[in-house]
Amino acid sequence: MLPRSLEPDRLAALPGFRHWFRYPLHARDFHALREDGRLLGYYAAKPLYGRLDARGRVDRGGGFDGRIAVVFVPSPARSLRHARLLLARAPRASLRRADGRRDWPRIRAGAERALRRALAGRRG
Repeated sequence: MLPRSLEPDRLAALPGFRHWFRYPLHARDFHALREDGRLLGYYAAKPLYGRLDARGRVDRGGGFDGRIAVVFVPSPARSLRHARLLLARAPRASLRRADGRRDWPRIRAGAERALRRALAGRRG
């Protein structure tokens, strides 16, 4: 969970944030990203739908398209100034459980893989 000192509603100022996250995020929406016990930061993720309806709104009936929107706040998380957005990919069928509900463990795993790749690219 994101530290209480940070206010996730301030992420709306991050360029592109409102395009991918149209609903407010809360501290409980964030998960710690760790490597070898070391905290790398906090992230929130959501699967994306692949189509818009005739009015330009998200067509939930079209299903997920395999993209995952991720917002990442690197550690030490003292402010949201260094937060960034990225898109991850996963097999679209893996984002939904057999009962039709979102498969959050797989969604988060896809987000974490993309974050680790992005962070490794910055270090390397």
